[in-house]
Amino acid sequence: MKTDESELVHSGLLIAADGSPNKTALVCDQDSYTYADIVLRAHRFAVQVDQHRARRVALCLPNSPVVVDVFFGTLMAGSCVCLFDPGWPGALLRTLLSEHAPNIFVASEGALADHADALASTVGLSGAEIEAVAGLSSEDSALRSQPSSDMPFLIGFTSGSSGPPKAFVRSHLTWTESFKHSALEFGLTQGDCVLAPGPLSHGLSLYAVIEALCKGATAVIQTQFDTSHVLSAIQTRHVSVLVVVPTMLDVILERASGQSFPSVTSLVTAGAKLSPSLRDRARRVFPNAEIIEYYGASELSFISVAKGSEDCPPSSVGRPFSGVEIEVRDERGQAVDVGDVGTVWVKSDMLCSGYVGRTDGSGMRIDGAWATVGDFGHQDAAGYLYLDGREGSAITSAGYTVYPSSIEAVLFSHPGIADAAVMGVPHPRWGEVIAAAVVPVADSLISEAELSEHCQNMLEPYACPRLWAVTGHLKRTQNGKVDRAALRAQFASDSV
Repeated sequence: MKTDESELVHSGLLIAADGSPNKTALVCDQDSYTYADIVLRAHRFAVQVDQHRARRVALCLPNSPVVVDVFFGTLMAGSCVCLFDPGWPGALLRTLLSEHAPNIFVASEGALADHADALASTVGLSGAEIEAVAGLSSEDSALRSQPSSDMPFLIGFTSGSSGPPKAFVRSHLTWTESFKHSALEFGLTQGDCVLAPGPLSHGLSLYAVIEALCKGATAVIQTQFDTSHVLSAIQTRHVSVLVVVPTMLDVILERASGQSFPSVTSLVTAGAKLSPSLRDRARRVFPNAEIIEYYGASELSFISVAKGSEDCPPSSVGRPFSGVEIEVRDERGQAVDVGDVGTVWVKSDMLCSGYVGRTDGSGMRIDGAWATVGDFGHQDAAGYLYLDGREGSAITSAGYTVYPSSIEAVLFSHPGIADAAVMGVPHPRWGEVIAAAVVPVADSLISEAELSEHCQNMLEPYACPRLWAVTGHLKRTQNGKVDRAALRAQFASDSV
């Protein structure tokens, strides 16, 4: 059966290039590329993929136009991108190279040299080599392989707050379905200019850039995240859509203090919940922007969305995203009552195809058309979803079960707190004690006594934190999640 070209991820790019070949498609620092440029550069890489008959291309580069070339070129050749994080330690990268055995490995010259002995049957290409080929003047060559909508096009890796990354597989159809539903929620148009300054090795920025290019909009990226360059790009490029994780937003707002950027009409964020203080600061700097938070998972894609225009409850992660059904279930797999905490299950056409390679047995579970990654949550009578941690994150102290998110919500209600994270620390008598790390609002002083009093006024005694850490920042992963392993180690050492 012949594939409908609209069901291929890169079809929108080709349509945009055909209709507006000279329109600016991609801006990277001071360089810009038209839609005709992007398609030609991608096609030249596709020819290399085709010549090597490569079914899997591992991509491990920091942000650059070459990342876009390789991504789209691999898809045009009917092959699959294996997306590695260039920030991974060498030992992990070596393990994943061995496990996933790509036919082509695209990386920096240093990474290629470091792992030369692990590339016995793999073709190594540096970003500079691909850039040189992309700039050549040559006639197009026909490609022997043709993609289909059910073929895998992406092997991505989870980047949660703990545990080794798990490799998940996506087919073209899951992302073209995501395009359809995110268009309804985000309202992206050809006239938009989308700035996604985060690493393209992570889902938030990668999806934003690919969606923009497949919509016919202009995408702006940075080789390295720099707040002054972000603000300059917003002004000079008339950026209308800014896509960032909350940690990046925080430093952007700090740099922009006292300034206003009215061109931004949409601020999209994910990876962690915005604190009330961060949201208020964002409103002042981007007065015309609708703030859109979404909750999702690498394996499940979009799950819920909270829009500023919809008056979502502040502590909720929103209503179901377009095309998504949500059900909260108990341990027996039965739907729970409104307000009761259970495991969040999701049904949509945007789910990944599962994992590839070794896993530790955790992660996504499937039940027919439904799937879960083990997040705990509850829904209110209006269907808004609230997160209560992940399986294994519930704290059991002195026989009571407490969910970190409920305590974090109380901490965020304090006007002097900019960020917070709560977890359980093992205790020989109580099982666990509740530990909380908080980041004060800039130039604000806050004491443990004040924090304890605030919690005691709003929580049951057993739910109040007993260990405190007041710090300048919380260590987070690149996709904005609290680094739970680092936090756990800090509290463990502090409690010795």
